[in-house]
Amino acid sequence: MERGFAGTSVRDIGERAQVTQSSLYHHAHSKGQLLHELHGTLARELIGRVEQVVSSEASASDQLRGVIKAIMSVVDTHRPVVTVYLRETYALSEEAREEVRHERDKLDFLVDLVLRRGIDSGELRPDLDVHLTRLAILGMCNWSYQWYRPEGPQKMADISEYFANLVAPGVLASSPPAE
Repeated sequence: MERGFAGTSVRDIGERAQVTQSSLYHHAHSKGQLLHELHGTLARELIGRVEQVVSSEASASDQLRGVIKAIMSVVDTHRPVVTVYLRETYALSEEAREEVRHERDKLDFLVDLVLRRGIDSGELRPDLDVHLTRLAILGMCNWSYQWYRPEGPQKMADISEYFANLVAPGVLASSPPAE
């Protein structure tokens, strides 16, 4: 993490994982394969958490809050992996980058789905630009890996709640939908 993908050797990875270089090569053919597997594992974890929120019976605004909290929870529990995921995509093979784009598209689809549901139900503002709103939410959440510190003055649950409360007034319709 400290030196990035290009500056890290398989030996460095083995030392950090407390395994020999030969043991590491027994499980992975290259550090590129390890990077690819790391991306896939994180994407599946994140998408799984967001899918749980989106498949719930909650209102669109509650689902949006849940999506924000799910993303922030992954940043909290997997910050080093999130850092690699967001910084090191360039080092993947073209085929692996395409898989990552596909996974990111899934997340985008899920967030867009929540926003569209809210617009369609009248719960969220009808003039929302779904694409820009998603970019704003994901940008806000994803960037937290840069500055969040578990030992800091605020815990991730508090920050997640703050972010959800920050977004809600900007997306909610001015009057509740008719029953």
